[in-house]
Amino acid sequence: MSLRALRTPLTMAILSLLREEPRHPYALQAQLRYRHVGEVVKLRGGSVYDAVRRLQSAGIVTEQETNRAGARPERTVYAITPEGEELLDSLLRDYVAMPAREYPVFPAGLAHIANLPKDEAVELLRERAGHVQDEYDHVAELTQPLLEGGMARLVLLETEYVQRLRQAELAWLREVAESITDGTLPWIEKVKQ
Repeated sequence: MSLRALRTPLTMAILSLLREEPRHPYALQAQLRYRHVGEVVKLRGGSVYDAVRRLQSAGIVTEQETNRAGARPERTVYAITPEGEELLDSLLRDYVAMPAREYPVFPAGLAHIANLPKDEAVELLRERAGHVQDEYDHVAELTQPLLEGGMARLVLLETEYVQRLRQAELAWLREVAESITDGTLPWIEKVKQ
């Protein structure tokens, strides 16, 4: 597997946790959930386990020990290698400094929203605002106790960033829906390209 294929947000998250301390994949997955990394990294059932295997094959992580606690299955603890340290630093520098060209579906839909009837477009924008508000409230409910309990703000910066984006999106959605409704954003009934 090429090193380029390993340059993913999940790789960065795993290596970051392994830089803190060696861990087994189950502990990595639990810590990613606890820190709400799923807000910015796609986490599926076995994705952490699969990623650790790929990273081990590439020499980015290495087995440190295998242990068993009671009746639990054996757990292999992994540590980051010097190559993993280099990859993590490279990913962090690229991801933090360089804006990535992303292609989310919502702006693609906005590019063609005038194909909908005005009232339906407004209804859909307000529906989206409701979903975004629900996500915002849910994440706030989960993270606020963590911060109040002493978790460092630095650990949740990605969640804070996504929450700020949600706030901005909510304000924008509400403003656009209102502008369409009150006529300050004139609606074109038939779009001519």
